[in-house]
Amino acid sequence: MRKLVVVTLALVVAASTLAVAGVHVVGGTKATGNTIPWWGSYTAGRFQCQWHKSEINEAGAVTLIEFQVYSTVGNTFSNVDMLLCHSSRTALTNNYTTNYDGKTPVKVYTGNFVIPANLTRDSWFKQCAPTNFNYNNSDNLLLEISWSGRIRTGANYFWRSSSGQPGRLWASSKTATTGSLYASQGEIARITITPTAVAPTSLGRVKSIFK
Repeated sequence: MRKLVVVTLALVVAASTLAVAGVHVVGGTKATGNTIPWWGSYTAGRFQCQWHKSEINEAGAVTLIEFQVYSTVGNTFSNVDMLLCHSSRTALTNNYTTNYDGKTPVKVYTGNFVIPANLTRDSWFKQCAPTNFNYNNSDNLLLEISWSGRIRTGANYFWRSSSGQPGRLWASSKTATTGSLYASQGEIARITITPTAVAPTSLGRVKSIFK
């Protein structure tokens, strides 16, 4: 009987070390679709948006960021960089560096970015799947996307929100230092966070409890 209890407890302890990902829809209430940051009418772009800590409320590794589709014509964007950064700012400014809030952004994606045509409205489309950024759940979370070059013109729309958010910043140059600020707006997104696993307890230690 004691062996059964030990094995059962060990299984419970092992299960407690598993990290279960949390999925958080952020960005406020949906408003009309927008072409930022994937606007094919321009040949380059730099974009920032930020989400409130209260919308995420979970520390851990950011493993997926998705935008919600409004409509797409499809395109391939070149020389794409995506960065994540902690920020204690409650609202974005029109200056990209200022919005880093003195912190160092982490590059989580680089390369070309393909958006298929005719994605289903309200579906979720992957922007990046980071492997190197841990969210601290103390600051807000800032996303930056920049690119230069695209295959075709045309507008790829994703849902935004029109109020109650830190803002969206946009410029038609990958290296712009300032841009056009859409105050109080936000980007509708789905963020997946995998919390840090609890350190496992050895089976030997569990056994010792019953000696």
